[in-house]
Amino acid sequence: MPPFRSFILLCFSLCISGTGLSQLSTADSLEQVLTRSKNEVKVDILNQLTYEFITVDNEKVQQYNGQAIELSKKIAYRKGEAVAYTYKGVNEYLSGFLAPAHVHLHKGLRLSEQIGDRKNTGYSFLQLGNLALEEVATDSALYFFNKALAYFEDGSDPATFSKIYRNMSAAYGQRHQIDQQQKYLDSAIAIRRALPKKALLIEALLLKANNSIRNNNVNGADSILSDAEKVASSAYEYEESRFDILHIKGLILFKKGDVDGAMVLMDSASSFFLEKSLIRKYITLQIDVSLEFAHRAEYELALDHLYPALELCKLRGYNAEVRSIITTMGWIHYRLGDFPQAVVLADEVIVLQAKAQLKAEIGTAFLLRGATLTELGRFQEAQSNLDSAFNIFQTVDAKRGSSDALMYLGYLRVKQRKYEEGLGYYSRSSVLAEEAHSDFSLAQVNWGLADAHFKLKNFEESTSFLNKAEYYCGLTEANEILIMCFNTRRDLLAAQGQFEASLAYSMRASQLKDSLHKSDVSRKFANLEKMHQIDQRDRDIRALQQEKLLADNQIALQQSMLDQQFLLLIVGLAGLALLSFVAIAYYRFYKRIKALHSTIVEKNQRIQVQSEELATNNERISELNRGLEQLVEEKTNELVKTNEELVKYNNELVQFSYTVSHHIRGPVARLLGLSDLASRELDDTSSKQLIGLMGTTAEDLDQIIKDLGQLLDLRTTPSHYREPVDLEKEWQESIRSLKESLTGSETIECDFSALPEIFTVQPMIQSIFHNLLSNAIKYQSWDRSLVVKAKSWEVDDSAVIQITDNGLGFDAVLYKKQLFKLYKRFHTHVEGRGIGLYLVKAQLEILHGSIEVESAPDEGTSVTITIPLEGKKEVLANKQFDTTER
Repeated sequence: MPPFRSFILLCFSLCISGTGLSQLSTADSLEQVLTRSKNEVKVDILNQLTYEFITVDNEKVQQYNGQAIELSKKIAYRKGEAVAYTYKGVNEYLSGFLAPAHVHLHKGLRLSEQIGDRKNTGYSFLQLGNLALEEVATDSALYFFNKALAYFEDGSDPATFSKIYRNMSAAYGQRHQIDQQQKYLDSAIAIRRALPKKALLIEALLLKANNSIRNNNVNGADSILSDAEKVASSAYEYEESRFDILHIKGLILFKKGDVDGAMVLMDSASSFFLEKSLIRKYITLQIDVSLEFAHRAEYELALDHLYPALELCKLRGYNAEVRSIITTMGWIHYRLGDFPQAVVLADEVIVLQAKAQLKAEIGTAFLLRGATLTELGRFQEAQSNLDSAFNIFQTVDAKRGSSDALMYLGYLRVKQRKYEEGLGYYSRSSVLAEEAHSDFSLAQVNWGLADAHFKLKNFEESTSFLNKAEYYCGLTEANEILIMCFNTRRDLLAAQGQFEASLAYSMRASQLKDSLHKSDVSRKFANLEKMHQIDQRDRDIRALQQEKLLADNQIALQQSMLDQQFLLLIVGLAGLALLSFVAIAYYRFYKRIKALHSTIVEKNQRIQVQSEELATNNERISELNRGLEQLVEEKTNELVKTNEELVKYNNELVQFSYTVSHHIRGPVARLLGLSDLASRELDDTSSKQLIGLMGTTAEDLDQIIKDLGQLLDLRTTPSHYREPVDLEKEWQESIRSLKESLTGSETIECDFSALPEIFTVQPMIQSIFHNLLSNAIKYQSWDRSLVVKAKSWEVDDSAVIQITDNGLGFDAVLYKKQLFKLYKRFHTHVEGRGIGLYLVKAQLEILHGSIEVESAPDEGTSVTITIPLEGKKEVLANKQFDTTER
């Protein structure tokens, strides 16, 4: 979404009547009054309802606005008609229909000037300025804002006066005049600090924080956000503002690299906006999140947030957001390599933008189409589209867009092998990108310059531009461009004969691409876990509702019993009044009662017998119930046990899949890198050397595949693969497999003399040694040389192996519960996936072993593993028995 549209939507959603919640409350009250109103009063209420719903419900806006225009014309109420046309223009430009917005805003302005309505005249000028901001026409915007100032500078409406200053700040921001932008926004903030209602102040502070984020001043944004939080915490009425703050705080965490923390805040704000029907805020948040994921090259997650936002926009008639989302989706498909779909989306956007007559966004659509056609090899069409994009961006003075258009024209020339022309376009693009302060564009264009110089064999210039590109990638976390830089540097080093360095960069590119995929998958697992938690919460709520219903039924029953008791009391009082009559009647019938007494005694005896029989039957029923309860409990325990076994088996499958990935990725990456280098024009000596390395790597890969094949059968018959394992041999093999990670300054010692050999599963011991030694090397302290020691001994029929290092260490007490969990890492400055200790513990569980870790920050780590010793004869006997059974 273009920055100026995000700005305008944020302003409207925060400021229309303090907060969105009070806005809906006000609208409800007005709708109740509307049915009893007539003539001019009804027009004013219709206009007010239009204003209240203008960022909430597009259908209601059109309904109330159309009624206001029709009724105001019918009763010749020109003031109401002027306001209605102004609001109609506002709704049209917010929906992306700029041409009719111009017509209706000017019509509202003319009517207001004719009748002398200063307030709506000034407001119309303000909205015309906002419309000019939408068109990136900053001169026109500033002209209209200055006209609006003249109507509010008397201090009669300080809130609107501050809005003008805020919007003038946005206009100077479009011109990249940062000082002026800051000056006017600070003036707006100063005015709003004196206002009794602080919602406008919070909105201005959030805009200032957002500006700081775009200027890569994250610490400044944090400070401003703290000020906004203090204001928002002063009263409950600012509840919505507090969730707006969570939205901006989530963007800050994205910039800091804390994606999980950012998503917690974004999910909380998103749920609130959806619950309170603040749909436009919900859509804006989803777009922001998708742009952050797309920027980090996590495109599937970006699309997951764009699709629901797109459906809501179509449902609500938010046409401007529809076009923006489709454009973003087109770029994502371009990055994913789905070029035909990217062209389809670009064509759809061009048709939609042509109807809205938005030049800047039409330029963006042509840019997308030109870039995609370049990849499809349709160079002539690509040239035409990119030229159109550049001309449009030049017309609206959009430096970032012009820079991108020139950059893709340079890329087109390089694809056509016209390298000198490509360098010319890239150089012009670099100048504009610096003027626009776009670090992302600078990362792209510097890579383009490096690539063109490499193809011209200007290796020194290519290296210089690659360094610049990687620097800007670091500033913006542009991971996909960084992968392109690594691949270009790989080719550059290979061309210079530096094959080992070239292979290293090839592996870095593969690892970075893998880490992006793993991050995408792990975050999807986190989303599934959240969905499970939500389902559980819903079940708990339903259970509580059921309990409440039962409680209500009990209360109703008790009330019924009270009513019956009251009725009995009345009857009793009536009986007392008739007591004398009953006494006389009793005396008269005494003899008859005495005669019937014997009959009653007889009946009572029969009743007693029946009562005893009922008691016996009740006891039998109770015994049957107890038996059924015991049977249900036994079945429940069986189901729980079965479920635990299924969960354990599933975890073992997950562990196995990551073991495959962990062991095979290295040899495969080396084979790919070596095969790529071997395919180039090399002399015979280099070819033989590379082929030898490829053979060694293939042998390693073959051994790993055999080992993993044995691991598949370990769950049912682990004893079949137990064999004497030489601990020192496996330790040395682990050192050899990690040789590329060593610098030569490390001291790695072992003493397995007390227990040189154990009878166990060799691939698992090798994997355990590999993971523990790899962790020691990765997390070594750069303040001292790495020292790793390993030793073994026997205690109580168990083998004990201890591995210690003097590395960075960590707080083992603090992270005790997270130590062996999947994807958990305690040092983020080193690349890794956080599965090493998880795999070690899982493999030890299969061997019926255990693991203990002792560590402290900057004091190194000690890992002690214990494995039960099993006799070789017993294992051989098991093998013989299994052979006989077959």
